[in-house]
Parts: sequence; structure tokens; C-alpha cells
Amino acid sequence: MAGGRRARLRAAAAATAELDRKHAMFRDELEQRLQVQRQLRESDARVRAIVDSAPIVLFAIDRDGVITFSAGVGPDPLGKQPGEALGWSASDLFVEHPVVVEGIRQALSGIDGRVELTQGDRTFSFSLAPFRDAAGNTAGAIVVAVDVTEGRRAEAALRQSLETLKQVDQNRRALLRRLVHAQEEERRAIASDIHDDSIQSMFAVGLRLFTLREALHDAAQIEQVDRLQENVQQSTDRLRHLLFELRPAALDEGGLPAALRQYLDAMKQESNIDVELEAELEGSPASVTQVIAYRIAQEALANVRKHARARRVECAVSAVDDGILTRIVDDGVGFDGSRNGAVPGHLGLIAMRERAEMAGGWFRITSSAGNGCVVEYWIPDARKGVADAA
Repeated sequence: MAGGRRARLRAAAAATAELDRKHAMFRDELEQRLQVQRQLRESDARVRAIVDSAPIVLFAIDRDGVITFSAGVGPDPLGKQPGEALGWSASDLFVEHPVVVEGIRQALSGIDGRVELTQGDRTFSFSLAPFRDAAGNTAGAIVVAVDVTEGRRAEAALRQSLETLKQVDQNRRALLRRLVHAQEEERRAIASDIHDDSIQSMFAVGLRLFTLREALHDAAQIEQVDRLQENVQQSTDRLRHLLFELRPAALDEGGLPAALRQYLDAMKQESNIDVELEAELEGSPASVTQVIAYRIAQEALANVRKHARARRVECAVSAVDDGILTRIVDDGVGFDGSRNGAVPGHLGLIAMRERAEMAGGWFRITSSAGNGCVVEYWIPDARKGVADAA
């Protein structure tokens, strides 16, 4: 009898302990759920605060196409106040904007999308995406509308600026072509006058001096005539050199490589400088491009002849990036390249740079005292640009 009573007491104690354990578990689970609910409310409040303060408008649409949520402080695409669109059918709300209606339909079908809406003078960008339930089924759509008016205006202003720059560049190219053409025509005219007038006159003077010398018998008079003939010949040679400098025939007949070859050969003959030319031009660049490249090379080689005291000069011409790349290297005395072209006796460096940049290209020079000089420049082929801008 006593044993049965003790067994019942032990069973009752065990049942009480189990009840206490389950009660404690229930209390812990309840506290956890309450904590999760508090965290969810806080998270919801934070999300709501973010949405309400963001410069956007956020819509939530259920699977039937009804707006169930609306928030944000951005300008509403349809001019409504926050929350005013709740309960509306999205198709009715955006009935005048079929691209938005179609985007919402696609989102409710599970497809992301992006469309734009213009309302008055404002432009809005819509991002549309489906949201899904726990089973992975589309339960509705989220729509975020952002006012992109200022961005679109900035893009339009940028496009206009680019168009203006293109027009300015076309006008600059056309002006450069006219300028180069006018300069070269003036050079041709002067060269023609020198050839037809001055050189012919000097030739006539030489003939008369020759005739006079044949008639003389006095040694002193013959010596004076010889000196006059020598002076006339020197003047004629200078005129012929000026004629070549003004407009080498090879530039018209054989293009840039032929003109540079002729200039380098004359330079070697006059200055005893060893020269080398490498030319790899594909096709035939525009005449104005070849003229500009030649004039810059002419100035650079003249600097080598006058100032560099070089023993050798190498010139390379090649077709690069729809243009002409020229590289001139000498082994002369060089100069302080840190002066950026402001070198005494080298005023042509500035002119070369300006001529290349005006043509839409670039110019650079590398040198140091005692280490020679490297001149490089690139001129875009006018045939590749807007050839009819003139």
C-alpha cells in the first residue's frame, strides 16, 4: 500500500516537472515570437520611413491589378497625393499610358520591365517587377517610379552640345581646308612668278654677261665679269631653292613620300647629313592632309639643318588610325625639352604644334641636351572626316 502511494507521488512529481518544462518552452517561444514581431514592426517602420523619404513613388499591385500600397515623396506621375491611388485598378489609373499598362501586365505575368512615361513637362522612369508568394507563384507586382526629368534634360543638353561641337569641328576642318588651299595657291602663284619672271631675268643677265666676257680682252675686266657671273648664278640658285621651298613639284606629282624624299636628298646634298626615309602609306590620303604633314616635316627638318648639328636624320611616315603619323629623329645636340617649345631660335616649334592641332591632330617633341631630338605628329585624313563640310 505504501509502495503504491510512493509510485503515485513520483508520477505526479514527474507530470508536474514535465508541465513546468512545457510551460517554460511555451513562454520562451512566446517571447521569441513577440521579439520577432517587434523586429518585424521595427523593420517595417524603417522600410516605410525609407520609402516615405525617398524621392520615388512606390506602388504595390495585387494579382488582380489593384493598387494595394502607395508611398514615397517623389512627384507622383499622375499628380496624386500619397495613398490616394489605393484601391484603384492600375489599368484604369494609367489608362492614358498604354506602355505602363503593358509593363504592369508583363510584371503580373512574372516578367521584369522598364518603361518611361511623360506627363506634361515631366518624365518618369518606371521599374516593374513581379513579387512572389512562399510557393513561388506571382502574387502581384512592385512598381517604382522615379522622376528623371532633369537627367533627360541634361542628356538632351549634352547631345546638343555634342552636335554643336561636331558642327564646330566640321567648320574648323572646312576653314582649315580653305586656309591651306589659299596658302598653297599663293605659294604656287609666287613660285610661278619667280620661275617665269625672276629666274628668266637672271638667266638673261647671265647670257649677257657671258656675251660681254667673250668680247673683253682686259684681264681685270674679265675678272670682274666672272665675279658678276658667279653672283648671278648664286642668286639663281637661291631663287631655285626658294622655288622648291614654296611648292615642290613632287608633292603634286608623287604625294608626301616623294616630296619628303626630294627634300631629304636636297638636305643631304647641301648639309652633308646622312638621311633615311621609311614611307608606308596605304592608299592616297587627302591632298590637304599631305600638304599639312609636309609643311610640318619641312619646318622640323629645317630646324635640324639650321640648329641640330646632326650627322644623321631618320624620317618615317605611316598610315595610323585613319591619318598620317610622321616621326623625325636626329642625333644632333638636342635642347631642353622641358621648355615646351619655347626654345630660342626654334620659334617654328610652336607653329608646328598649332598647325597639327588645328588640323585635329597632335604634336609632341622629345629632346634633351646632347641627346638629339624626336619629333612626332599625327594628322587625321580629311577623307575620313566630313569631306563635304566646305
